[in-house]
Amino acid sequence: MRILLMSDSHGNTNNIIKAIKKNKDIDIVIHLGDMLSDILKVMEGNKHIRYECVPGNNDWAREYPSEKVLDLEGKKVFITHGHHYNVKYDYQRIIVRGRAIGADAVFFGHTHIAEEMFSDGMMVLNPGSISLPSQSRIPTYSLIEIKDGRLVSRFMGI
Repeated sequence: MRILLMSDSHGNTNNIIKAIKKNKDIDIVIHLGDMLSDILKVMEGNKHIRYECVPGNNDWAREYPSEKVLDLEGKKVFITHGHHYNVKYDYQRIIVRGRAIGADAVFFGHTHIAEEMFSDGMMVLNPGSISLPSQSRIPTYSLIEIKDGRLVSRFMGI
């Protein structure tokens, strides 16, 4: 399974479309909030792909849950924007939540900084921002592959 993971598009649907076109063999697109409306627009023109999304602190989409637990090829994946867990200060709260639900991976955004780490074998991943990166000029997203029971990720630039 191949996952295209993105966050914080902030009105830039062009970069979302570029990432999808560049990675035609993806099975699912996950958008981690801050302009949920962007991914909803893109979904209309790309209905052949599975989508999952959660709202961020700049979204007024109360009908969407702020976090989800997905079963992807037998891996339990926790997705949220991250603002409810104060990820701009540290990752402790989001890691504790991931462990509490038995997640194999925690995916979040909000900081606009691409980063991956592991906590007791649990992948903790922020794809950065697909439109407004914090620490570089290059917008980023992540490609994650689940193969042979393992999660493997890499950061990609637009």
